[in-house]
Amino acid sequence: MPSTKTIRPVTYEEDIGRFRTVTDARGMGAALLAHCDQGDPDYQLAVLACLGLDRGTADPERARADFVAALTAAGVFIREP
Repeated sequence: MPSTKTIRPVTYEEDIGRFRTVTDARGMGAALLAHCDQGDPDYQLAVLACLGLDRGTADPERARADFVAALTAAGVFIREP
């Protein structure tokens, strides 16, 4: 069953000139796997946040912040409004 917990949208550059917006743990997890080094502590913290978001035990804003930090550490451009 998909999680009903969502975050404020995060838009990141998936590929040169191509952007993707995520709002839930599934989208966040896919982005982390595609763009981050699994040995990076920021990645590991973000994965735990995604799991917590999916389970309903993590604060959505904290999970979002951890996700953004992991992508930023991996050199991914984040488009903020």
